[in-house]
Amino acid sequence: MNKIEVIDFFSKNYFCRKCFNNPNITKSGKPFGVADVSGPQPRWLGKNYFNSEKKICIMLINPGSGDKTPENEWAPLEKLNKAETQELKEKFWDQLMYTNEVGMPKWGAWVNLYFESLGLVEKKDEVAFMNMMLCASKGNAYNKKSLDLCFSSQSSNLLKMLSPDILIFSGAQTISNILKKSIPLSTLREKKGEYSREIDSSLIKKEIKDCLLPTTKYYFMGHYAYIKNEDHEDARIIANSI
Repeated sequence: MNKIEVIDFFSKNYFCRKCFNNPNITKSGKPFGVADVSGPQPRWLGKNYFNSEKKICIMLINPGSGDKTPENEWAPLEKLNKAETQELKEKFWDQLMYTNEVGMPKWGAWVNLYFESLGLVEKKDEVAFMNMMLCASKGNAYNKKSLDLCFSSQSSNLLKMLSPDILIFSGAQTISNILKKSIPLSTLREKKGEYSREIDSSLIKKEIKDCLLPTTKYYFMGHYAYIKNEDHEDARIIANSI
């Protein structure tokens, strides 16, 4: 796989709305509504990711409600969908990556946790990020059903394209969703101790492993929102392992 296939994936799926106005996916009894930013939002994809010696991908939950990344910054999403040439698609993709690049330092502890504590500052262009649920929803709504639906129909295909050697799950909800049997983040930390944040592949759902090579290694860590010391400790332990 390569970057062109990832670009085409986001271009073709701009109008996917399976999780929205869906009576089977609700929050407080109401179906999810599309956020101000419509369409699947790509996270950061380093320009050298597909050529890196060890492909590292960090999977998060969703893009949030979009209030910190105004619609005009994500306008290239629609342009990407309408582009008729590969040259134009790559132009708008580069604009989306620029939105990510200038946005990451504004997203709270994002840079501090995912680049500095994980030891990836110098490997920024070799790292990829993705969400299990690709689209933002009003009020930052998501739940197990929306995550499962998006993964089964859309984001699993993205994970196959990225095909990381190391996949790091960030956030309690993400971790819960990828395990065969849900285990609290605090329990995982207690079980693994001070020196490991690796997840045995036998605990991972088949639908995740089916996207990847048998040699892929899995890790867990906290989330950049509502940051705690334990989240940075997770990242430092992983950094010493990879």
